Amino acid sequence: MSKSSDPGHFFQTEASLATIARRAAKASNKNGSPIPVTSKILALLPDPLNTDRVYIAESCGIIRRIGLENADIKTALYRGFTTPCTCLALSADGRTIFGGAWEKKILAWNVDTRQVTATFTGHADFVKSLLYIPTPDGGGLLLSGSSDTNIIIWNPNTGERLCTLRGHTRAVGTMALDPLLSDDTDAIVFAGGSERDIRRWRIPYKNPAQAVEDAESILEHDTSVHAIRFLGEDADCWSASADGTARRMDVRAPAKEGKEGWRTDTILKHADYVNDVVMAGNGKWVVTACRDEEVRLWDVSTGELYHTFTGHADEVTALAVVGERGEWLISVGIDCTIRRWSLKLADLKAAREEARKLREGEEVETKVEEKKEGVLTAEEEAELAELMDDSD
Repeated sequence: MSKSSDPGHFFQTEASLATIARRAAKASNKNGSPIPVTSKILALLPDPLNTDRVYIAESCGIIRRIGLENADIKTALYRGFTTPCTCLALSADGRTIFGGAWEKKILAWNVDTRQVTATFTGHADFVKSLLYIPTPDGGGLLLSGSSDTNIIIWNPNTGERLCTLRGHTRAVGTMALDPLLSDDTDAIVFAGGSERDIRRWRIPYKNPAQAVEDAESILEHDTSVHAIRFLGEDADCWSASADGTARRMDVRAPAKEGKEGWRTDTILKHADYVNDVVMAGNGKWVVTACRDEEVRLWDVSTGELYHTFTGHADEVTALAVVGERGEWLISVGIDCTIRRWSLKLADLKAAREEARKLREGEEVETKVEEKKEGVLTAEEEAELAELMDDSD
């Protein structure tokens, strides 16, 4: 007996029906010049070799390299998974891309040939996060976090499993390398996920099996941590969480016994889960991606919301800043679109003013090219030519 997947065949609340209708109406908007793909986008990475390209991971299992200017979604496809691809990482030289998937494995591809170069197996559940760490000897390390609560450290070139880090109690969904605390002998990695704890690991490059976890977990968020990033010239630690906040935290200071919450000096509050956080404008802006479909631009110095980019018709999953001068913000989401937003100050001011007019019910002017005095438009030129022909 066949089973229907049509949502119309199942009971749905008025609220869920209203959400479906609203998203359907919103889906056709062209804000952010959307580039549509075939399935939900779960991860995003800028291409270090080309400022006009990004990599995305899709729920259909495909990784794509997208050309942003010409909306090229077909030239570079990386295949090998039969389940959703959830996370991405790139080697230090940008020549190898790694992807992790629900099928408990990781694959590596040569970005030019698009051929699989290594397969990594060892997790007992979904792979949810990846982190590539450059090492002094040039060999590198690859870390993977999983729903099985473990972090596995791999040889990124051969797929050899080097060791397993145990200590997390729930899925490990995000990892970040601290560029200031890491040195020539050890990598310092912060990891979080489906628990509120952020844990710090010291990993020796030469013998990763001797990695140790800090005695103290960082407990700034109320629930799951979706992203950890070190951003800006000072490599400040920013995090995004299901508690509806993005936070800037001092993760390097010694612990204060019996105290929580003292590490946070900036809290950006949202109406729903925050999935990602990036920095732009040479440290002037912090940008957040939220489950409520919005992308928000915040002034770092004041913590005030400056502008909201509205366009996605479903949850926004990831962000990246690209361009030769970091002038473009890329957002991706469950609505199967990649959107590009200008971060140029003049464009931001114009977008903010347009948003104000829309909120206040004012008519938004459509930009019309001014006619220069003494110059005919193309239409007038055609009419004149027709008249000249008639006069003959």
